[in-house]
Amino acid sequence: MRRPTSFSIFAGTLIVATTVGSLADNTSAQGTEPKIWSGVYSAVQADRGKTVFQSTCTTCHNFDLQGNSGRGPALVGDQFMTNWETESLSALFTRLKTTMPRNNPGSLTDDVYLDLLAYVLQANSYPAGREPLTSTSLADIQFLKKDGSGKKAVPNFAMVAIVGCLAQADDRWVLTHTAEPVATQERASTDSELREAAGQPLGDGTFRLVSVFAQKPETHRGEKVQAKGLLYRVVSDKRLNVTSLETLGPSCPQ
Repeated sequence: MRRPTSFSIFAGTLIVATTVGSLADNTSAQGTEPKIWSGVYSAVQADRGKTVFQSTCTTCHNFDLQGNSGRGPALVGDQFMTNWETESLSALFTRLKTTMPRNNPGSLTDDVYLDLLAYVLQANSYPAGREPLTSTSLADIQFLKKDGSGKKAVPNFAMVAIVGCLAQADDRWVLTHTAEPVATQERASTDSELREAAGQPLGDGTFRLVSVFAQKPETHRGEKVQAKGLLYRVVSDKRLNVTSLETLGPSCPQ
């Protein structure tokens, strides 16, 4: 709103000064927030994505994006953020492209998948900007809270990655010196993700590994590894139903 003034000769100058100050404040605020909160897609793009979603995706994800048990997961809300927080938009774009539509994955163009991704961002209250989302920008944008903080505690039965030391205790395999589990996707890790995991410090936790024999744990004994699988933990019992096991380093502290 324009500030009233009796000095009409300076009105134009005052408006310009106020506008410049406002833009400077906005730029400063954006500089302290994660990139995803700066407006990485356009409203027009999200509208196109909504149209495609409503004609193609609602059987599995419902019109409200809350998911359909047994067919498709929620694309909004706490569980969605638990699964995707700190992941890049590139990871979700790849998931959309390789799994949707359910009966014909990959059948849409890249531009349409970008439109769908923009709609998912809009539905999760990320703000729109002036420019559309492009494939070249996806890897540099992460799902993060507005203050930039990381993941919430991961719930039971979520797909997680855990870094630790692989050891055998009697007839059981365990991960010792584990760091906190982080939500992940059921897919092969990229080289950059493995490098990041290799640099993750060890912790003081221990998890019992279930259904691990298909991963040939004996070939990784004593190594620093990343295990992926379904999480289950209560005070007296911590388990991981293992789906993959990847070496991060040749040895672990004894």
